[in-house]
Parts: sequence; C-alpha cells; structure tokens
Amino acid sequence: MPELIVSLDIAERKEAEEVVEKLGSSVMFYKVGIIPFTAFGPKIIRWLTLLGKRVFLDLKFFDIPNTVENAVKSACDMGVELLTVHILGGSNMLKTAIKARNTGNTDTKIIGVTILTSFSDNDIKEIGLYMDINNHILKLTELGYKCGIDGIVCSVHELNLLREKFRHPFLMVCPGIRIKASGDDQKRTATVSQAVSAGADYLVVGRPIIKSEDPLLVVEQIKMEMKKNEKK
Repeated sequence: MPELIVSLDIAERKEAEEVVEKLGSSVMFYKVGIIPFTAFGPKIIRWLTLLGKRVFLDLKFFDIPNTVENAVKSACDMGVELLTVHILGGSNMLKTAIKARNTGNTDTKIIGVTILTSFSDNDIKEIGLYMDINNHILKLTELGYKCGIDGIVCSVHELNLLREKFRHPFLMVCPGIRIKASGDDQKRTATVSQAVSAGADYLVVGRPIIKSEDPLLVVEQIKMEMKKNEKK
C-alpha cells in the first residue's frame, strides 16, 4: 500500500503546530515545501524530526550544479527522507546532486520534478514547449532515470504510462490528490482510489487535510480508501 504524505503548506507556526498535534501518530510523513521553509527555515525540519516525523523536502532544486550540490548536502545533513530536484536542470546538475547525496546521507532519496500538476497542455505551449505533456514528462523521466535519480513526482494521469517503462524500486510520488472533484489551481488532480489503483508509492495530500475542520477524520478516510483500493 502506498504511503500518505501530508503537505504542510502553512506559514503560521501556531497553525502548523495545531495541525501536526491533531494528526498525532496517524501521520508520520510531512512535506515541507516553499511556504513553510520560507516562513520557518530549517527549524521546521528540525522540529518535525524531533517529533519523530519523516520529512519530504520539496524545494525543487534547479540551479547550476555547484549550487545544487551544496543544497543537497545541507538537506541530507538535516536527515530528510525525500528531496526534489528539477529534471530541467539537466544531466550535469542531476549527477552532481546524486554525487552529493552519496557522499552524505545515502538514505535520502532524490526525486525528480518534471511538469507541475498545475500545468495543462496550453500552459506548456505558453512557455514555448510544444511537445504534449505526456511526451514531455516521459522524456524528462527518461533523463532522470538514466542519471540515477530514485523516482519522480508525477500526476496520477501519467502514472500508468510511466509504470510501463519504470518499474519498482523507481518511486512515483503523486501530488494533486483530492477527496472529490476540485476546482482549484491543480489541473491534473485525481482521487485517492485512482492513485492507489494506478500504483503510486506516495500520495501527497495538502489542502483537503489541513483546511478541513476535522483533519484527523479526513486522514482516516484517506487511509480507508487506500486500503480498500490496494492492489493484491
């Protein structure tokens, strides 16, 4: 069964503490993205790890190889379990990131980012990428795989296509998971059952949980749905 990661996209320390406290032992894995990291800095990671939580650092490192190398070293030193790099950074950057990880905390998994789940075909055309989304994601995933990354972030919509070519232990981390149909800024969303049935390794869920009046209840519903749809 895949694992649930709760996206802690919160800029207020008290609110973040309340969410983590309410969820208690029912959630052990949290995503720290640009919102909490900008608001709190590395302290948010230290706080979570001291609570015994696992951390997915989603800062999408995308820079010259030397800069990414040092960022990856710092992230590994903090003990994060997963971290993201943008595959558009190219093979030199990706190989340097992997080398940096291998000289430090080799337990940290490097996860590649291809196309954000907020993008549609029209959005990628607007920035000058005229290959359709699926082919673009496939090409970037192939590059990351050849360079030795441990997995990718992808929407459930591409998951079946990617699993045909990239088998386990190559990891598939799926954001944009919703309890029901959503009209928010995520365009390539999917339900929990769709993600589990398609073979996701990690389901990243943010707003449906942290914006809920009863986040613990939502987590329990998600876990029940995950168990019900687990592949035999």
